[in-house]
Amino acid sequence: MKDFITTLVSSYTSFISEKTANHKETLQRSPLSFAIQIKEHNFEQKIDRLFKSFESSFYFSSPEENFSFIAVDEAYNITENGTGRFAATDKKIKDVAERLIYNWKNINLPLFVGAMKFTVEHSDDNWKDFNDSSWFIPEIVICNLNKKNYLVYNFLAEQGFSKNKLIDKFKLKVESIFDILSGSSKDSLPKITNSTGQTPKDKKKWKILINEALDQINQDHIKKIVLARKIELTLSEELNITKAISELKKDYPNCRLFAYHKGKSTFFGATPELITKLSGGKIHIDAIAGSIGRGKTEMEDLELEKILTSNKKDLDEHRYVLEHFKSVIDNFGENITLSERPSVKRLKNIQHLLTKIAGDLKPDTSVMNILRELHPTPAVCGFPKDAALNLIKKIENQRRGLYSGIIGWFNLNNEGEFAVAIRSAVTYGNKLVAYAGSGIVEGSEPDAEFEETEMKLKPILSLFDEKKD
Repeated sequence: MKDFITTLVSSYTSFISEKTANHKETLQRSPLSFAIQIKEHNFEQKIDRLFKSFESSFYFSSPEENFSFIAVDEAYNITENGTGRFAATDKKIKDVAERLIYNWKNINLPLFVGAMKFTVEHSDDNWKDFNDSSWFIPEIVICNLNKKNYLVYNFLAEQGFSKNKLIDKFKLKVESIFDILSGSSKDSLPKITNSTGQTPKDKKKWKILINEALDQINQDHIKKIVLARKIELTLSEELNITKAISELKKDYPNCRLFAYHKGKSTFFGATPELITKLSGGKIHIDAIAGSIGRGKTEMEDLELEKILTSNKKDLDEHRYVLEHFKSVIDNFGENITLSERPSVKRLKNIQHLLTKIAGDLKPDTSVMNILRELHPTPAVCGFPKDAALNLIKKIENQRRGLYSGIIGWFNLNNEGEFAVAIRSAVTYGNKLVAYAGSGIVEGSEPDAEFEETEMKLKPILSLFDEKKD
């Protein structure tokens, strides 16, 4: 380990020497980003230890694409609350872009990481550690990209800095990180000691909510609305995030895995829904809406798939999502292609209708402008958007916080990945709150919609099955 740290410090010293020589006048208060390829390191086995060691930490993984990273501590933060969060964030990102000095232009590493809530809100206790919008440049990132491992160190050159002080600070930081990574951690999951939100009374309340939404649909006030419910668990002890992510990754390898730690809370999940991916001058969007369960055999799966792809209710639900994307994508994309008919995305316990959309990203396109146009999608909100949002605020029984919001990463080279934060839960101490929603359209049945939310809660609840012990 000593030789490894010495090599890192030597490379960083060369980086700092070059930058202080070439950018001395502009270096002060400039964000700097230093990246170096390192030997393979399975940081995913120590997520919990890193999360517990820092005020802010972030994990993201796309297993199918051999991409994952963990980011800890904050070098720079853009936090915004209120309705102007997209525009205010965009302005500060542009300021960083003008001053950033870095050495990894041709490697698509994350720079900013973070999340945005479903909508701006006065948070309840479940979400008190999270803002409406928070994107931060982590001080340390360890990233696995295309089977190569990188360490990224981000920092601000403070007033009165010296090269030696910067080198000493880097050495202390990487030593502390790898000391944490070398420690041992538990490899178990707690038990559920108490729960709320799943009683017959809760189901009755949910059915009343669905019928209220159907009344609005029948009166043609709205075409689709997505309503969410939550369950609250008391655990026998604090959740081990390393183990939780490991189990979710094993069970849902074709999802995006994420965990965002802030203060005393951690928001985590395994989402099948990609709101957008920016890569190589292209934009990719997954339209997902319409659901059915899985069969016990391949033949049963195919029969259920036939039902899903021919069911008017599910096709209508999916069509509203597509219409939304098609109505806004010309603002930031061109040469758009999409499949003529939806395919089916299979997860461990559920199947979804999926339409993939792709196109060329228009020059000088702002990441925040894209997200503002796309979010919230009809898959988590409804259609038309404004009417659906108003009705959600009026009748839904909880604040969603980051659930069904945006979570992901981006850099300043128009590279990034943003997922819709569903199949998720927030945990603090031995408390855990999990969320699930379903899309209500003409023809929806309250009992069936309740069962759909039960399926969507399963990724989180299955963590506490006896077999996971």
